[in-house]
Amino acid sequence: MSTDNRVLVLCATGKVGKNVCIALKEKGFDVYGTTRNAKNNLEAKGIKPVVCNYIDKTSLTQALTSTGIKQVFMITDYFLAAKSKKALEIEQGKMIVDCCKECGVTFVIYSSAGDLESFNDKVHHIKGKIDVENYLKASGLRFGIVRPVAFFENLDDPANWNPLKKGSVKFLTECKVSMCATIDIGKAAAVMFQNQEEWNGKTVDVASWKVGIVDIYDIMIMIILLSTFIYSFIYEYHYFEIYIYRAIFMSWLQLGKR
Repeated sequence: MSTDNRVLVLCATGKVGKNVCIALKEKGFDVYGTTRNAKNNLEAKGIKPVVCNYIDKTSLTQALTSTGIKQVFMITDYFLAAKSKKALEIEQGKMIVDCCKECGVTFVIYSSAGDLESFNDKVHHIKGKIDVENYLKASGLRFGIVRPVAFFENLDDPANWNPLKKGSVKFLTECKVSMCATIDIGKAAAVMFQNQEEWNGKTVDVASWKVGIVDIYDIMIMIILLSTFIYSFIYEYHYFEIYIYRAIFMSWLQLGKR
């Protein structure tokens, strides 16, 4: 790990970036995060905000030179920053790599995507990341690559599918799917930043669980039942329901003592 423990996280207010910041902060890093809006809640989380449009080379160069930070967590965003255009995401990724090299960054971690080679060219939202990976590998920079799989957060994502509130489950499939929480990406990045010699030039997949519809259904039912019990107990004062729940709980305790 560098003696300078400062890290600049790009797109620090996004779904991935904000949790990467939190994970790095928990591991003792001095975390800076880019944001285009001066009004943000980064400081409340212990993150130093850097007002910067990370997909603009002039703005990113200014951010790197003014802070002097030499460790960067790099993100490319197909849907928003690249406006759902694969070629634009690749262009933006290459620009970020070039900017890091020109500003003397000593270690870059790129957040790519898992199993890239397994998908056909119709999966535009991740296929462009292969080109960015290859450009980073050929850049001469010291780097690590994290390849997260599908996010748990996508199961309740107001900006996209949001099946829990709309009643449709477009994101799920009958097949088992590898998933991770976005904060797991930050935990993997922390290990890489702390052990740069060991991880230089290497790639790690980030996956927490392989899950199917039935698994998620079982967990959601358990959460709903628990939430119903807590709500009834604290807010609604449904005495009969509380009595039944209490009887079941006490019976369970007695069985546990046998």
